[in-house]
Amino acid sequence: MSATPKVPVKKVTVKRATLHGVLKKNEEIKLDVGRAAGELASVNDVLKQENASIQTMRVALTQNADAEIRVAKAADDLKRVNVKLANEIAVRLGIESELDTIKADLATVRDDLLQAEVTKRHAQQQALTDTLTGLANRASYEQALNQGLAQARRQGWRLSVMFIDVDKFKNINDSHGHEMGDKVLLMVANRLQSFIRDGDMVSRWGGDEFVCLLLEVKDKNDVLCLARKLAVRVAEAVTLSGLTLHIKISIGIALFPADGDTAQVLIKHADMAMYQAKGSAQQVMLFRHHSDTNPD
Repeated sequence: MSATPKVPVKKVTVKRATLHGVLKKNEEIKLDVGRAAGELASVNDVLKQENASIQTMRVALTQNADAEIRVAKAADDLKRVNVKLANEIAVRLGIESELDTIKADLATVRDDLLQAEVTKRHAQQQALTDTLTGLANRASYEQALNQGLAQARRQGWRLSVMFIDVDKFKNINDSHGHEMGDKVLLMVANRLQSFIRDGDMVSRWGGDEFVCLLLEVKDKNDVLCLARKLAVRVAEAVTLSGLTLHIKISIGIALFPADGDTAQVLIKHADMAMYQAKGSAQQVMLFRHHSDTNPD
């Protein structure tokens, strides 16, 4: 199991918000400067008066000096406020930059997780699929058969296992090469698949062997009829790479619960019935065919 990608953890700078206080201080300085400017204007008005007394002018000059001091102090305060304001803005820009970086990292992790999920599903699909035919493989078939048996026990259903072998397949490989053998297997797989109902399964067991799982079987004669149609369909002439072939298959059938109540036993009995079919004139054989006289 692949490890889940970890989200990179970044430490975001945290600082007590003082921007409001800085702006408030800035407003106070502006008001102070406005008052000082008003006092300077009043002093200038006094100094312009030709009949102003010496005492009045002295008072005005003192007020002027005080106002100038306040203006100078306000200018210094304003510089300090501007520095603080610039720092606050820089801090916030830094936090926003860090947040943007984290968002980008999270987006990357999300994409990695999605890709990992796609890869995982693809790997699981490959693990359960035959690479040549695209059919379910042995592991997938055994899984489906065990699930089908559990459902059949609960519902009181019958099910059937068909074991299928391509006759004289070794001769095809020896005479025409493995590439032709692969084409024959693919043809057989496609023709078998075309006969299987939705919900049932055809699988490549290995080599030139296939297995079918039929669920909710009502009568064994229905299975026999389907198997014979399968044999006829596969035997229809096929032209592969300019070569016309007639492929025959042998089919063995085992039924649940009459021929076994486990996946292993049913597959074994279907395999045995298939070899009985190969040794007889028939292409299809029930496991109990030699001893069972009850059509149901």
